[in-house]
Amino acid sequence: MVILGETGTGKESVAHLIHSQSKRNDQPFVAIDCGSLSPELACSELFGHEKGAFTGAIQAKTGAFQEAHGGTLFLDEIGNLSYEVQTALLRVIQERVVRPVGSTRETRVDIRLIVASNEDLQQAVLHGRFRDDLYYRLNEFTVNVPPLRARKDDLPLFIATFKQTIEAELGRECGEITEEVYNAFYNYLWPGNIRELKNVMRRICLLAEDHAPITNAHLPEELLPRYEPGLPPGSDENLKNVSRQAEYKKILDVLQQVRFNKSEAARLMNIDRKTLYNKLHTLNIVL
Repeated sequence: MVILGETGTGKESVAHLIHSQSKRNDQPFVAIDCGSLSPELACSELFGHEKGAFTGAIQAKTGAFQEAHGGTLFLDEIGNLSYEVQTALLRVIQERVVRPVGSTRETRVDIRLIVASNEDLQQAVLHGRFRDDLYYRLNEFTVNVPPLRARKDDLPLFIATFKQTIEAELGRECGEITEEVYNAFYNYLWPGNIRELKNVMRRICLLAEDHAPITNAHLPEELLPRYEPGLPPGSDENLKNVSRQAEYKKILDVLQQVRFNKSEAARLMNIDRKTLYNKLHTLNIVL
């Protein structure tokens, strides 16, 4: 099964839900972020290794496939795996056995495999970054998780849920969210999706006084109306702000076009990746 969606849309939560509603719900759920795995250590993390298999392997390690035996293995951002690791992964899926690095012993595994990507894997196949046979093997069923900007009717539910959860974690109760804050939320594009919303709600709950109304004063700058005091919304007189909005919109449009692949976005805008990161920071675009 493949779950597709932009960064922060809640792909792992969807995988958790699938696991919890399955006959495997009393077995392990193991999640691995493939984007954090180096090509050198990816096979070790996924399939395990024997003691002394490589420099630094001071003891044997059980891989994610064996840890998830009987349950569900969730591989997030699978498109980041190197071509060589993809080849090894395809063999495991086909044969249903894993061989730890440095071992000649194979162990049979029984798992439900769910993978996720913020990149269009079909495009990755066309550009030679992802094995076509692995893609077809995985793509028996696809779930598309829409970005938050396309499901703003769900905002009240997410806001209430995050507020309740964070208040419980902090052991305090904030006041009601005012209409101006809701308006700011509805007018914002949420490039970081649900993950960004949760971070904003945590900030609000940390800054707000107990039982006091939550206002725009508690919001981060990027959510505030983008005009200077005394100028009407949308005024073209504030050229600095207009320029900032244009750059913000252009970068976000390109990121959306490439499904938030920052390397590809930088290439399309003819800037290097470091420059893009600096602009994301300056414009408070959270991904």
